[in-house]
Amino acid sequence: MFTNNSANVTIIKRNVISITRMTIHNGPGIRTLVLFKGCPLHCLWCSTPESQKASPELAFFPDKCIRCDQCIPLCPRKAIKLTDKTISIDRGLCNNCGDCTQVCYAEALKLIGQPMSVEEIVEEVKKDIVIFRKSNGGVTLSGGEPLLNTEFNSSLYRRLKEEGISIGVDTCGYVPWGHIEPLLPYIDFFLWDIKHMNSGQHKKLTGVPNELILENAQLIAKRNIPIYIRVPVIPGYNDSAENLRQTCDFAKSLPSVVEVNPLPLHHLGKARYQSLNREYLIDGVPLLSEEVIQDIKRLVDSYGLKCVVIN
Repeated sequence: MFTNNSANVTIIKRNVISITRMTIHNGPGIRTLVLFKGCPLHCLWCSTPESQKASPELAFFPDKCIRCDQCIPLCPRKAIKLTDKTISIDRGLCNNCGDCTQVCYAEALKLIGQPMSVEEIVEEVKKDIVIFRKSNGGVTLSGGEPLLNTEFNSSLYRRLKEEGISIGVDTCGYVPWGHIEPLLPYIDFFLWDIKHMNSGQHKKLTGVPNELILENAQLIAKRNIPIYIRVPVIPGYNDSAENLRQTCDFAKSLPSVVEVNPLPLHHLGKARYQSLNREYLIDGVPLLSEEVIQDIKRLVDSYGLKCVVIN
């Protein structure tokens, strides 16, 4: 929370990673994607590790560093040191204050996570209303986990709907039902992640079991709110025929499912791990071949479910 001292009013804000316009794989039509920080899951294959922690984080992109050294004297914790070719950051000392980013004109240092109020987000999203109306699009709230922070969300979702903006929610589903139910009048559809159907395996791969995720999806379906089931397909972890069939069985049991979206593994997030000095644990996992992707599509189709692969 942030307080406006002049008016003695508390303004609630959430840390936003980015607001991306003109996206086409985040629900119907052309959509603006809002990525929030903070997630209850820590998936082994997460392609946006900067979304896991709720607080801002300092990222360093060494390929952009011009070694001007202006950041070093600004660091109040003396966490930045000069090396032969670039700089290094002592993550044990760094408190992610972001002072160093103020003089990094090459943008090698970047503080990920900008605190934004409800009105600031709404004003940004409103810039695309004409595009939404022409394409039957809207805003998709994602992250991280967009359903965290009920007080903030109740205000944000209400304000977006007052502006006539379609709202999609891209969620891991691991949120108490009490966080979700009050928002249902404002939500037009869900992008619902199913990581693994076996709860024990789900916990090994993401840090949490899956019962709450599946139960929430069933409750959403009973409300007849459209659901797009999204399945990250990671070779050697959740790509077995048994797990894919169980996922299809579950999707088939939900009356409001619109389509199933297999999400084949990619390694586009590797640089993000490097920027945060985190280990990328699936570097050696191979990508799915086109033949295997088509086999998965045929499997989903065989259940009478609409399958749209998102690469």
